[in-house]
Amino acid sequence: MLHTTGSSLIQPTELARLHSLEVAARLVVEGLQTGAHRSPHKGHSVDFADHRPYVPGDDLRHLDWKVLGRSDRLVLKRYEAETDLGCTLVVDGSASMGYKGDRSPVSKYRYASALAASMAYLVLQQQDRAGLVIFGEKAVIEHKPSRTGQLERICRALEQHQPTAGTDAVKSLEHLVQPAYHKGLVIVFSDFLADPAIITDTLDRLRHRGHDVALVWLLDPDEADLGVSTVSRFEGMEEDGTLTAEPRSLRAAYAAEVAKHRLALQKLCRARKFAFVEAVTSEPPSLPLNRLLVDLHAERR
Repeated sequence: MLHTTGSSLIQPTELARLHSLEVAARLVVEGLQTGAHRSPHKGHSVDFADHRPYVPGDDLRHLDWKVLGRSDRLVLKRYEAETDLGCTLVVDGSASMGYKGDRSPVSKYRYASALAASMAYLVLQQQDRAGLVIFGEKAVIEHKPSRTGQLERICRALEQHQPTAGTDAVKSLEHLVQPAYHKGLVIVFSDFLADPAIITDTLDRLRHRGHDVALVWLLDPDEADLGVSTVSRFEGMEEDGTLTAEPRSLRAAYAAEVAKHRLALQKLCRARKFAFVEAVTSEPPSLPLNRLLVDLHAERR
């Protein structure tokens, strides 16, 4: 049993509301230890994969005697090897994630941190490896997937970071496509305030490297429906300037833009079979976490 940390990011009451589903990658993964996830490498487990010709010195216990009897050929049975999962939790630590409206108890960054810490707990609980990257204009903090003492490191890093500066997702995620990172699951927690074309390019690079990817799109209730009723001054959190406007006159156009961005993210994920979850910071963390766990199990291949 994994011991929880003293961090307030992990709430036992929220963990108790989660489905009894493991954190799983839809794609085959490369691990460092024996585990419960399908590997691209062949081994000797329970699921038959294919045959290969016998080579002198091979273990005769894996000889397929039925094939030998039918065709007088010496072949060995090969099975799908099982491996552990390396799950990297990528948290947007840019200035826009620091926003907190009146209808939300926490900022988007704090909410993303709670989701990421809970996912780290689940991954480590099932004896897999969890890692963390917090990004802004560059990767500010990075802990590669590991086990021992990792939950404490992840929670401490999330709690100590303060959302600042702009976001350059390409620069921040490019080190995840390096050979040092084995194929695994990458879960990105962000408000994705960027051109969908840039987001697509970045995620395609991760996919090309062989990673499975899941996106958690975070919105404050104010961002979901522009729920401001009086003339207000809107201030960009990433050096975008200010704008004074009457929200009611903008609400329909704003809702259309949010819907357009949502559709772009959904189409991106659907085409690549990425998991995609939308989360509003006023809802209990267990709700988007359950949606994510279910989505990770859907259409596994």
